[in-house]
Amino acid sequence: MTDRRVSILMLAFNEAGNIAGAIRDVQEAARATLDDYEIIVVDDGSTDGTCQVADAVAANTVGVRVLRHDVNRGLCAGYETGLAAATMPLVIWLPCDREMTAASIVRIFGAVGTADIVSIYHGNPAAREWFRRVLTFVSTLEMNVLFGHHLRYFQGTNVYPTTLARSLPRTESGFFVMAEMYLAALDHEMSVAEVPITHQERTYGASSAVSWSRIWYAQMAVLKFWYRLRLRPALQFLTLLAERP
Repeated sequence: MTDRRVSILMLAFNEAGNIAGAIRDVQEAARATLDDYEIIVVDDGSTDGTCQVADAVAANTVGVRVLRHDVNRGLCAGYETGLAAATMPLVIWLPCDREMTAASIVRIFGAVGTADIVSIYHGNPAAREWFRRVLTFVSTLEMNVLFGHHLRYFQGTNVYPTTLARSLPRTESGFFVMAEMYLAALDHEMSVAEVPITHQERTYGASSAVSWSRIWYAQMAVLKFWYRLRLRPALQFLTLLAERP
């Protein structure tokens, strides 16, 4: 029997205007599609009242817990905090910015159990700013070429078996940690179900996903992944061959 029990990690930083609606979207989707679930909100040191709003929702909602960082520590740290608290066999993280439609969350949860990993990609890329579309295209092409895959997206909010997620490397502190985890998981020969999501513009706050410093960081991160996962093992193998009598 397919296990469809999921710990849903909701990572938030300064999302006071979005968090209540984001929890509602996730809860409604989970109730409609999953066998069991828990929602773990991780407030990453917000200064706009996000935690207080989340606490108020949790006080009146079964299955919602709120954890908090005293200061902003970044996406990877938020994921680590939520993952350590997860109790279900499967785990996913979701942002609280509501840039993903509620129907998209239903599609993600509906695919749980169809493969080892459920991975998302942008089903309506034209709805995103042109430079974000270009960056996504270039980085996805680069990773497919370097790592020998044919996938649509590498930096999404994937569903993993919780034990696998806890074993995956997380050396990056920023958003590219998700690509690092995904690439490492694929080396375990995991099956993947790719699910399209629909992007919508946020109504509160602004995205900080794109800047020149982040672009440079992302490029360096990809090259580090490639060296660690592909080049270094190849060099070690060649060294062993050279040392054989």
